[in-house]
Amino acid sequence: MKKLTLIVFLLVAICATAADTKPVVNRDGNCVVSVPSNWTVDPMFGMGTSPDKKVSVIVSSPKHGLSTLDQVEQLAPTVYPDDKITKKSGSEFAMEGKNQAGKPNFYRAVPAGAKICIAEITYESGSPADAKAIIETLKAK
Repeated sequence: MKKLTLIVFLLVAICATAADTKPVVNRDGNCVVSVPSNWTVDPMFGMGTSPDKKVSVIVSSPKHGLSTLDQVEQLAPTVYPDDKITKKSGSEFAMEGKNQAGKPNFYRAVPAGAKICIAEITYESGSPADAKAIIETLKAK
C-alpha cells in the first residue's frame, strides 16, 4: 500500500510540475527551454519573458557558422567577455556572468544533431538559482 501511495504521489507531482511550465521553442523547432506557465512566449523569436519583464530567455540554433560545441567554446567568450565558463564537456557548454548590457546572465549550448542549441537567460529580478534552473532545461527536440 505504501508503494502505491508513493507512486500516485510521484505521478501527481510530475503532472503538476509539467503543468506549471510551458515551452519556448526556437524558430526551427529543434531546441526548447521550459519556462514558468505565467511567462509570455514569442514563438517567432524563440523568446520567453517573465510577467514583470525583468527576466527573459532566448533560444536559438544558428544556421551558419556554429555547428559544434568546440566552435561555441571558441566564440562565446569573445561575445560575452564578462562571463566565466562553468561547464565544458562533449555534451554541454555553459557560462555565467554579465551580458553586453551588464545584466546578469546564464548562457548554455548543447548539441542538436548536426546543429547546436543555444540559450541565454538574462535576469534583473528573481534569484540566480531560478534563472539557472530555467537555462538548464535547454535540450534538442
